[in-house]
Amino acid sequence: MSRTLIIPAAILLLLAAGVPPTHGQGRGARRAPARRPAQATPRPNPPPRPEADQYWAAQRNIEAAIQQLEAYLRRAPEGDRAATARRQLAALRGLSASAALPEWVRMGESFLRDAPEWRVASVDPQPDRTRLTVEVACRREDGGDCYFRPFDSSPLVLVDAAGRFHPMLEASALPADVRRGARERQAAVSGGRAITFTVDFAPLAADAASGQIYYRDDNQARPARFTLNRHR
Repeated sequence: MSRTLIIPAAILLLLAAGVPPTHGQGRGARRAPARRPAQATPRPNPPPRPEADQYWAAQRNIEAAIQQLEAYLRRAPEGDRAATARRQLAALRGLSASAALPEWVRMGESFLRDAPEWRVASVDPQPDRTRLTVEVACRREDGGDCYFRPFDSSPLVLVDAAGRFHPMLEASALPADVRRGARERQAAVSGGRAITFTVDFAPLAADAASGQIYYRDDNQARPARFTLNRHR
């Protein structure tokens, strides 16, 4: 057999025996290890807000001081410190969170630029009625108007925290310089302006501490809420 036939035969025998050829491969070539899937790291919870806790702790201290002064005046209305206690009590009542004005809320959908805001500015419980001072404001800054239904033609209703309904008795008319809008039964308030109404409802129960008002019919306004700051 010629030498040229022996060499190819040897190569064939090596391949059949499972010996890998070394041509083109580095010594000890290894596969790269498979990557493990990355695990999602849970996000830490937001840290607590100690400043908010401190604020409400201070409010509780104010309310506690009010109650202590009231108790002192009930026991000793003519005591040596009664006059000072009354002055302190009046000051603390004005500082308490319950004396703050309620927030403004929209009288329509939030995406409507022409929906004004309203709030209950004050509550005056009387023997024969409950008188509310209601403020309506237009927050537009583009020169446009806001529209709402006047209370003298579209009555409101008052609902206390116990769910008791109190019908509206009377509401003041629109100010003379506020015009009726082109829209049916609505008044136009110019942007940047706030107007005030007096609205009377049936008297509240003696145990009523809070409530809300909204339109009696076809209501689209968010309720305007209020809290009574009654002290014995």
